[in-house]
Amino acid sequence: MGLATADISRDLAEAVAPGTLLSGHPAGVRAVAGVAPRFVAEPTSVVGVSRVLALASAHGLAVAPTGGGARLAWGAPPRRLDVVLSLARLDRVLAHEPADLTLSVECGATLEALDAVLRPHRQFVPLDPARSHASTIGGLIATGAAGPYRARYGTMRDLLVGLTVVRADGTVVKGGGRVVKNVTGYDIPKLHVGALGTLGVVVEAHLRLHSRPIEERSWVFGFASVEAALHAALDIRDTPVVLSRCQLVTAGALRALGGPEPPAAALAVTIGSVPEAVRAQGSQVADICGRAGSPAIEVPQADAWWQRIADVTWPEDPATHLSMRIGIRPTDAVKALRAVEAVQPGGGALRATVNVANGVLHAALAPIEARRVSDVVARVREALAALDGTCVVEHAPPDALPGLDVWGDVGSALEAMRRLKRELDPAGVLNPGRYVGGI
Repeated sequence: MGLATADISRDLAEAVAPGTLLSGHPAGVRAVAGVAPRFVAEPTSVVGVSRVLALASAHGLAVAPTGGGARLAWGAPPRRLDVVLSLARLDRVLAHEPADLTLSVECGATLEALDAVLRPHRQFVPLDPARSHASTIGGLIATGAAGPYRARYGTMRDLLVGLTVVRADGTVVKGGGRVVKNVTGYDIPKLHVGALGTLGVVVEAHLRLHSRPIEERSWVFGFASVEAALHAALDIRDTPVVLSRCQLVTAGALRALGGPEPPAAALAVTIGSVPEAVRAQGSQVADICGRAGSPAIEVPQADAWWQRIADVTWPEDPATHLSMRIGIRPTDAVKALRAVEAVQPGGGALRATVNVANGVLHAALAPIEARRVSDVVARVREALAALDGTCVVEHAPPDALPGLDVWGDVGSALEAMRRLKRELDPAGVLNPGRYVGGI
């Protein structure tokens, strides 16, 4: 028989000390995919995280780890939820080795805070996801979220050198190392990237940094159709030009960004290098796009503009907003986009961006009724099947989530994922039901 609520509250408070334990209404506002927890534990150390998980494991409590909370709506609703385990107060920089281009950091640190530390050294963590100001390192590991910079720098999987993780039973384990050349256990940390915290709670990360380019410039080119924009992007891909960002942006997204009479599509690019290379490569891109009659428009205050691009498919009203992340071959990006357009409800507006380098399409439909969501997602997946594409629902109206498969079919990989979950979290303590196949 489990402990009474008062006893659990007392024991959690002792475990998290000197951190904070919230219960009642203050805890309820930290809902995970619409499910409110009984408690919110906010430890200030790895020891505190370990104690909370050991207690949860001993008494069968379900735990949802979180960082800045930006992506708590991702994933399926948990089957049960007792404790939200916040890592927001584990936010220290543990070690920075500028000469080695490495950084060791607690996982509650935000990208914004790390940028302030690294900018004087002309270094950065090259991730620019939506809501980057609220994105923590731990959250980005758990969700695998990335942004337009992935065209050149990849994702968290490419930056993660090692980590410290607390397993579901409270055991603290380390994998990888603090320097890039140390590859011992390197594949183990990568298991946690995109696993939504279902295999363990990442508390420290050792990252590979990149030097900031001496010069970085961004341009946008308008096109009469998305087909013309994609054709230009593929032509650029076949040249020696090295793009840091390459994003196809639809008219609906451009309108949301404030363009009163936007073109049918635009291609936005960033090039970063020494000034001579930026000018030469930028000229080559302008020549290719100019063949379709599109002049180059340089983007002022480019970082802020690119953040708006990353955010443009984020829900303004979660109750009426559906957003999907589609993986597709870059050459099939327009076909995937047309598949989404074909199923959008009447009166709805489509906002979409495509990372042409990687074939990642973000599409947002709003407004949409909750009762329509399941059918729309099923029809998109049916169309994508012919293209070997995938579709993950990132946001949907809360009333649409019960019974909605937000992940889609992962095929034969599912059984291997279940075996891994059983090995690392046999009691199902961490985020039960939120991941692929109800893991």
